[in-house]
Amino acid sequence: MDTKVEVVTLKSGSNILFKEIKNSVSNKLGIVYGEGALLYSQHVITEKTDVWQYTSYITEPVQLFRISNVIDRRPANAAESSIFDKLSTNVHLDKEDREYLRDNYRKEE
Repeated sequence: MDTKVEVVTLKSGSNILFKEIKNSVSNKLGIVYGEGALLYSQHVITEKTDVWQYTSYITEPVQLFRISNVIDRRPANAAESSIFDKLSTNVHLDKEDREYLRDNYRKEE
C-alpha cells in the first residue's frame, strides 16, 4: 500500500510534509502516524556566521501530530514530493529545493 505524500499546517503554524502509515491504535486516538519532516528555512546570523538552515531529514515512523491540531491538509505538490523523496533516500536538497523552502516556508526569528 503506497500512500501519497501530504502537507499539513498545524495550529502552531508548523508545516509537516509526511507519508501516513495506517496504525489502528494511533488512528483511534486521533493521531497521524508515519514518516515526516518539518518544512522550513531559517536565516541564522551570529557574530561568526550568516547561514540558511533547511529541512534536512525525514523521521522514522512516529506519531506525527494530532488530527485536532490540523488547520489545513492537502496533497504535496511536485516540489514537496521531490523534497520528501530526496530526504527519504538521504540525498541532499539542491538549489531549487532550497529556494522553494525559502520562498514558501521561511521562518522568521
